[in-house]
Amino acid sequence: MKIILLALRSLIRFRLYSAINIMGLALSLACVIIISRYVYSELTTDHFASNHERLFLSVRHWNNNEKVPTLLTTQNIMMRKDYKNPLDIPEIEKHTSFVSLKDVTIEVENKGFSAHVLATDSVFLQILDFPVLKGDQTKLLKDPKGAVLSESFAKKLFKNQDPIGKIINYNGQLLTIQGITGNVETKSSLSFDLLISRALQWRWPPVNYYSIALAVPHTDIDAINKKLKSTYNQQNARSFLFQLFPLDKLYMETYIQKGEKTFLQGNASSVHILSVTALLLLLVGVFNFVHLNSVVILKRRKEFSMKKVFGARPAQLFIQLYIENLFLTAFALFLAWVIIEMTYDIQIHILEIKAIVQKHYNIWISILLLLLLPAITALHTFVRFSRKPVISSLQNIDRSKDKPEIKTIFLTLQYGITLSLIVCSLFFIKQLNYMLATDPGYRTKDIIKVWFQRPTSSMSYTTDEIKHQEEVNKYILETLQSSPIFETFCFGISPYEFPLNPLHKKAVRIPGGEWEEVIHITISPDFLTLYNIPVFGKGLPIAQNEVLLNETAKRLFSQNEKLPELLESDWNAKGTYLLVKGFTNDFQTVHLAQHNKPIILSIHNESMLSHNKLMAAISPGYRQEAILFLEKLHNEIGQGDFEYTFVSDEIEELYNKDKQVAIIYSVFALIAILISSLGLFGLSLFDVQQRYREIAIRKVNGATTSIIMQILLRKYYKLLAIAFIVAAPVTWLTIHKYLESFVHKADISWWLFAIALLLTGAISLLTLIWQIRKAARTNPAEVIKSE
Repeated sequence: MKIILLALRSLIRFRLYSAINIMGLALSLACVIIISRYVYSELTTDHFASNHERLFLSVRHWNNNEKVPTLLTTQNIMMRKDYKNPLDIPEIEKHTSFVSLKDVTIEVENKGFSAHVLATDSVFLQILDFPVLKGDQTKLLKDPKGAVLSESFAKKLFKNQDPIGKIINYNGQLLTIQGITGNVETKSSLSFDLLISRALQWRWPPVNYYSIALAVPHTDIDAINKKLKSTYNQQNARSFLFQLFPLDKLYMETYIQKGEKTFLQGNASSVHILSVTALLLLLVGVFNFVHLNSVVILKRRKEFSMKKVFGARPAQLFIQLYIENLFLTAFALFLAWVIIEMTYDIQIHILEIKAIVQKHYNIWISILLLLLLPAITALHTFVRFSRKPVISSLQNIDRSKDKPEIKTIFLTLQYGITLSLIVCSLFFIKQLNYMLATDPGYRTKDIIKVWFQRPTSSMSYTTDEIKHQEEVNKYILETLQSSPIFETFCFGISPYEFPLNPLHKKAVRIPGGEWEEVIHITISPDFLTLYNIPVFGKGLPIAQNEVLLNETAKRLFSQNEKLPELLESDWNAKGTYLLVKGFTNDFQTVHLAQHNKPIILSIHNESMLSHNKLMAAISPGYRQEAILFLEKLHNEIGQGDFEYTFVSDEIEELYNKDKQVAIIYSVFALIAILISSLGLFGLSLFDVQQRYREIAIRKVNGATTSIIMQILLRKYYKLLAIAFIVAAPVTWLTIHKYLESFVHKADISWWLFAIALLLTGAISLLTLIWQIRKAARTNPAEVIKSE
């Protein structure tokens, strides 16, 4: 109890330093906890299932790696006789399959709602632990006329009403809601709005059709995959096999093709960057804490020296230091959680850091920080005093004005980390602006996209439905044709959407050559005009087997500088020959950090593309009029709610992760500056107080205020210069390493480092100048008299 009271008395006695210490550490811990929660949430994605380590998805691998491995069901989609499912083996406890259907229109009381639907069976909810809030889990999805809603989608459809027993319309099928699922405890890469029976929905072609398996406990997945390698399947005279991939590792996996708009994709690079940022901010906070604590210890040197003279043991000294730092850390940790709660909206809407973690993680990280930080921060002072002989402590009792070298080291390290964070944040902003400003090779300005006829999940179309669709398409095109608001228009998808659909990926080769994976897209005749994509060669394709190649595909298939004229596709068992009619520029289809994809373009009429969005180029100055025009047309003949996007906005969305990293680094760099400024304020306050007599004597001998300011500032700018000399090459090498995999990258300009140095120097000057001017204006007589 005496130690606790002594610790509290010490904190109150040096309350200014204690307040600065608590504030700096609180800011650091708040940032560290925010980032660590997000990183933990990302790394534990799909761990909500109790048996997540035994859950696997089937992946199709082509022989000789001719195509990218793809998530695909092991069901008998080719309707072969005597087909045996590869997952029907003793090592698999149970398995099921599901079809993912995105942007499906569900009707409730004649009102349409867009939904993500999974068509599966009762085993799905037995394998995956999505919590069932209402309904009998053992019976759900056994009835083809039954359906299960997610809790959030149920509230969207029925507000606060009980959804059990309600009726929804799915493709003309009236389904009864029999169950409600709740939120999972961790982040999930797979989500849904509605579960229906697979009996209502099979999938052909087999895109977004998956199989998931629960392995027998303690089964070696490598042994299962080795066993599965012996089972080959044939497709178009080429072979493939199935392998199993862990569900809890799928989120971060980038090589496997996962289908379209079903599984969320993680970003391992972003997680690594944020982890390093958290570590740097923790170091800034700890260094700030230690060097401010060292200032206080210097003021208390007489106290600790006397204790050692009177027989205080090292353990007693460590306990006192630990208790004092424990109180400081506890106050800082409490304030950090207050900051976290108060800035929640900023985390979600500006930093876009949304963490889904269990409560026990918050408790454990708080306990870990509360117990470890006081020990780490007390270690330096403890070692410093405990290793000194008693006679040395006795000699040093009155030496209270030694230079605090250790604190200048910590301040230099803080400066270095802060400079690195500023340079990185400036570079990420520059890289983002560089990518957004780079010409993608096609028009992006004032192109609007609107859903008129959403893709249906119906397994077949009647003659009347086809006729109605054709009439609607004709009416839309004729209406737009008669309006001066639009320059040109067509149905289809944008260039950056080409790689998203696995069905677009084909194996193509020069006859007799090696197979190469390309993206083969069917476009409208007006697509190239809409996007201002130039065509070189013999003109536009006319026949069904005539195609265009982009520059990347042209380079891929050119041999000895001879341009390709004929290509072979694996579209069917006999092969399909494609006549190369011409070439386009190398318009960008992926993120600029990635290598562009080889593209093959076929041209067909609008009727084949009518279930895509309408894309229309707006005449200059008519953007608002175009939106109102299309909204009126949609309300007249369209399906569902009126929704529109602009191509320029969708391109910006491709770089959301880059934007997030730039914002995060900028915000945390500012916080690092603030923490360093707090530490600099505390250290300079001590330093100036120690030099009051020197300042007074200099003033008596004629030194002006400006001269005194230069003398006092010189020390801190030397530290800043040293920090810059060390931090600049390290930061340059780090950024250069980060950019190694980027195809398009901005230069690491010298002015990034100059701005970081000037900004840090200016803020340091503002921090120091007030108390230095105060010291320089002190009456020398009063100072010398007090001394």
